[in-house]
Amino acid sequence: KVSFEFFGDSYSLSATKSVSSPGSEFCISYGPRSNDQLLQYYGFVEPDNPHDVYIMPPLLEWNIEAMEQACGRRIEPGRLEKLQRAGLLGGSQPSSPSSSENDDTATANPLGGVVVTRENGIDPAILQALRALISTPEEWEGAGEAVGNFATEWSPENERMARLAAKTGLEQELQSKPTTLEEDQKQLQQIGSKLLGPEEELAIRFRIEKKKLLQETIQKL
Repeated sequence: KVSFEFFGDSYSLSATKSVSSPGSEFCISYGPRSNDQLLQYYGFVEPDNPHDVYIMPPLLEWNIEAMEQACGRRIEPGRLEKLQRAGLLGGSQPSSPSSSENDDTATANPLGGVVVTRENGIDPAILQALRALISTPEEWEGAGEAVGNFATEWSPENERMARLAAKTGLEQELQSKPTTLEEDQKQLQQIGSKLLGPEEELAIRFRIEKKKLLQETIQKL
């Protein structure tokens, strides 16, 4: 563990278990940090980081027409207003962090963007919003026209539609990037030819990890 030695104005690192042999390598943990934090504070990107996070635009900014086309359903009038009152659309005003966000993620997400994590996938609150948003008039009436009743799966078909809507939003986010994952990976291969500087290499590695996270989440949906 690490301790600050006040009188020595220094840090000390002590082992919490016996050392196997002199000269053994010691490693310290950076903690459960996303690649955004690792890059910003420590200057590296961890491949397949289990704690990585991607923050998408708020649900309010998603392409509603694309979701309607993908699901073959029309979003009924008044649904967006209901979600807005429930605080599930995000928007231009800073929002309070959801229970699935840690303090660092909330700080980087003041406008209530959709949080995607490698550990949990898309924010459960967004799936709740999409269940309500894409529900048929019959499903909506059966739920008492209450967004809260969509916190868990309402029906297999409604769940399929909600996940399809989420998948559509994630796919559109990927398509909005100027390069594809494959193009980034190919560019990274130029490192050996010294065509890339260290900062550009880090930027490409960062992009790759974020796109991989989005693709993995799409596949899980």
